[in-house]
Amino acid sequence: MRFSLKVYSVFLFIGSLLVGCKRSDFDVTGFKPFDNYNIKKNDSTYLISTDLENSVLYGVEIPTIKQLPNGKFAFEFSIKNNGSPQQFFYKLYYQNESYKWENGDSLDTENFYGSWELAEMEYKVTPMIEKEFAVKDSFKIIGNPRDEQLYYGADPERTFISDSLLTKFYAKINSESDWVESVKQKAVANKISVQEQSYLEALWSIENSFQTDSAYNNRYKRNPRMGNYKFLLVVCNGLGLSKIPDEVKSVGKKNPEGKFVNPFTYFLVNEGKNLEGTKVMLAKEQLAVNAKLDLGSGLFVDKLKINSSKFNTAEINSNCNTSETLRHKAHFSQYFHHINKTIEFVNVKEIRDVIAENFTREQYKDLISSYGQSKNFVHTYSNATDCPCKTVNSDSSAKAITIFNPGNKPNEFKKEHVGVISRIGFTYGKWCAKIKFPKIISKDNVWNGLTTAFWLIFQSDAKWNMRRICKSDYGYIPKQFPDDEGSVKEARPQVTYSEIDFEILKESKYWTQSAYNNGDNYPKEDAANNNDLTICCTNWDMGCQQPKNYVIGAKKIMVEGKEIEFCRWNYFNKLVTSKVAAPHAEVFNDDFYYFEIDWQPQRIIWRIGKDKNNLKEICRMDNTMTTIPNNQMLMVMSQEFHYQEWWPTAPFMQNYTPFPKNDLIGKLLEVEIR
Repeated sequence: MRFSLKVYSVFLFIGSLLVGCKRSDFDVTGFKPFDNYNIKKNDSTYLISTDLENSVLYGVEIPTIKQLPNGKFAFEFSIKNNGSPQQFFYKLYYQNESYKWENGDSLDTENFYGSWELAEMEYKVTPMIEKEFAVKDSFKIIGNPRDEQLYYGADPERTFISDSLLTKFYAKINSESDWVESVKQKAVANKISVQEQSYLEALWSIENSFQTDSAYNNRYKRNPRMGNYKFLLVVCNGLGLSKIPDEVKSVGKKNPEGKFVNPFTYFLVNEGKNLEGTKVMLAKEQLAVNAKLDLGSGLFVDKLKINSSKFNTAEINSNCNTSETLRHKAHFSQYFHHINKTIEFVNVKEIRDVIAENFTREQYKDLISSYGQSKNFVHTYSNATDCPCKTVNSDSSAKAITIFNPGNKPNEFKKEHVGVISRIGFTYGKWCAKIKFPKIISKDNVWNGLTTAFWLIFQSDAKWNMRRICKSDYGYIPKQFPDDEGSVKEARPQVTYSEIDFEILKESKYWTQSAYNNGDNYPKEDAANNNDLTICCTNWDMGCQQPKNYVIGAKKIMVEGKEIEFCRWNYFNKLVTSKVAAPHAEVFNDDFYYFEIDWQPQRIIWRIGKDKNNLKEICRMDNTMTTIPNNQMLMVMSQEFHYQEWWPTAPFMQNYTPFPKNDLIGKLLEVEIR
């Protein structure tokens, strides 16, 4: 017999009064959380790979209707009543166990837990049971399981930036004289036309309207975490039900102090552990969840990210465009870099294929010598494409993404950034990418200036994606402010910015003399004489000084039993980095290499290797020395020409490195979050 009656709190309260005086002796047996699913990882762990088809706009669901009937796991258990006939009440809770704070920790309400799809639904009620009854019901794991208003927003179906929507906002701007005057002033300040400023203003207004709308539950803003889940069944009679607080009956309610209460903590650690008239069962079966991003689903070109009305549409195609179709289904977008024009490339006027031509150290030295005298440099900046889809491609057959930094035609002189960014956000997880980056060092060890990178970045600069409060004297220093004492006055308790990086380049594994307190006895090497590259592992903690071992300068510290050298350039720098030397051939010569960012609530671990199941740990940071982000993030694969000021110990300076002659091609072959 299948029973799935939805009963709300008012009826449950009445039921508890009716049966509260009856005998409470009962048993619960045969709890099976997966009665309709049989794919196993091992004897006690079931395995499911998420169906991400509609996840970009509607959030991750585990499972979906494509995977199981009604898109739900079926569960069952039996109640044996040892007393007078009575009704019983039950509720199933789930919690992610891989990426959590321990039950009882002050931050355990940050854990990803939930129950019924309707957060306000409390305990379900059985029929009157005389002796024994088998309960069969179902559940699914969904985003925003507590139904928090913070994650509400505009209806995803109404957030497409169509030409008609732009026209509507143009008209709105032009109908208000104060707004028109403001646009004119901004156009002058930004050195662009009034028409272009109007376009940017319309884009900003549209995005702001999406953020301020609060009518729709945007479950994608708090997606289920990957990793293992445990399942808790609570069955009680009326007496037991009357003792359970409302904020535990419904995961969406808060206690009198205005805080959520983790039901796993309540029943397994705190007051609910030995509650009269209540049986608590933790299933021995777990569920392991992973997500594999579809690299062949296309590349959505987001007008909000281009941030310009003047872009070349010549390379737009069926699998890379601005369409509503790809907005729904594409797991990746083209990444458009912000170009910092406060620093120039004062670059040698040369175009070479540093790798294929084996550009030598002697040739590099000759460039420095000759250009130092002639000063015949090209004054330019790094570039971002003005032609979407030209330098990126999603192959639906191969299920792969290709990106390339374009080579230069004679007298062109461009060093162009390129990248792609995912569109389904997650908090925490082992993010593992299979990548074929282009070679960046010649046989004679000369660097071509390219920094290849696999990294995570915050999903949205919106209130719903804030990091937890920084409990220090200053707080976080926002990204846009410089790394100096004057920025302290701009610090704030919360920010949205978060970033975790793998960056691979030709760089010394050591830091500058100033990082070692300007002492003469500091480690150094002639990195030009080896064929190693440097892998930089970075966490942007935004200068939050809450950790007790907050790193300043170059410093070796013990992190969970491992001694690692880190550097933060100064007291107000927003990031901390470690550097590891690795043979160029190992990372770049084969058809692919794995990079994994293992992001947990208390730590971040960076791993690399050729074998996905046997990766080598090269760095780890924990919350005793840096602030670990807890907001939702996306992944980026990029290839960039950084300003030489960013890498002061690089043996080859960017400004003396020739412009690329041929395309520098990278391939993203697989991305899994688990």
